[in-house]
Amino acid sequence: MENKILSSGTRKLMIFGGILLLLGAIGWGLQLSGGLIAGSGMTNIFLWGLMIAVFAFMVGFGAGAQFVCTAIYLRGKDEHKPFAQTAAVVAFACVAAAGVAILADLGAIRNILAMVLGLNLRSPLAWDMIAMTAFLVFSIIQLFAMAKGLSNVKIWTILAGVAALALQVVEGLLFSTQAAHAWWATPIMPVDFIAVAFVSGSALLLFIAVVKNESLDIISWLARFCSIAICVHLVLALGDLALVAFSNNPVEGGVRAALLANLPLYLCELVLPAIAMVVLFIGRNSENKNGYLLASIFTIVGIFAHRMMLLFPAYNAPSLYLNLSGTNSLTGSYPISTGRYLDWGQTFANTTNYMPAPAEWLAALLPIGVAIIAAIVITLVVEILQKRQAQ
Repeated sequence: MENKILSSGTRKLMIFGGILLLLGAIGWGLQLSGGLIAGSGMTNIFLWGLMIAVFAFMVGFGAGAQFVCTAIYLRGKDEHKPFAQTAAVVAFACVAAAGVAILADLGAIRNILAMVLGLNLRSPLAWDMIAMTAFLVFSIIQLFAMAKGLSNVKIWTILAGVAALALQVVEGLLFSTQAAHAWWATPIMPVDFIAVAFVSGSALLLFIAVVKNESLDIISWLARFCSIAICVHLVLALGDLALVAFSNNPVEGGVRAALLANLPLYLCELVLPAIAMVVLFIGRNSENKNGYLLASIFTIVGIFAHRMMLLFPAYNAPSLYLNLSGTNSLTGSYPISTGRYLDWGQTFANTTNYMPAPAEWLAALLPIGVAIIAAIVITLVVEILQKRQAQ
């Protein structure tokens, strides 16, 4: 049966997603065969690796796509509401894929069961799980309301938007409350997580809108939405950088050293979205969609660099410092165990380097493949329900 649901493009995209899912499953299997740390570039100091970066990457896209969906319904432009459904599908698929990334990072199945059966409400990770689950529930109800054409769709989009906002706040607090890692321990982190979600979601949806050849009206609106979000993110990021740059605290000195060691990645995080912002601002309302496409790709790559920058400075800056007796002053850093008892140089260290292993890069494809497959399946289900409702 040939129709829009089973178009050639949809089938090709599903095959592509299936390939990514399969490769990711193979990579994850390789990691599990020897243990997640043994099968990666991580150490017992560097506990969070590429999969956590992918988790933050995907959950930002999901929350941001929901922000766009909610904004469309709050604007009340009926001609944009069909695209709001696309945004809702992307939101659910990306957050569900982020959940897969977390489950894969936990390793053994018993760890997944322990997370559910032994829920510790004093842990920020528990609240992260609760916030993610709440969003997925509201998102499913929202999609059902859209499929059935219910009159309360706007209410559910608002509730899903609030859940997405709460999810990003919890994500930001999860990092910013870790005082041992000065790169994370900043009050700007939760606010910037919200800004980055707006950037991520609008950039991804702008890419999708251009590929799907949506109307110039919705593309131009998404471009403005994205450019404003990028501007806010850059202001927050540069403000936080200024606080680090002008501090005489030894802790901040360690952060500066780690930042300089990862300067190319940090510049990628800042420069690529900045270029995209300028392109989107200058080319607003332009009928040449190549500029929109290029800007969205630049932004997505920059946001991935941002997620990797969550990891490198946090673990490549010393986390423990000596105190001068009887004062509040800090001196040199204090070495901590690496868990590799071979000789002194590898037994204790102030920092730890990390480069994802090949199996990690493969495993990182798993949640991306899940997101693509989930988006296609959900779209099919919603369109089937809509056709039945219309009969």
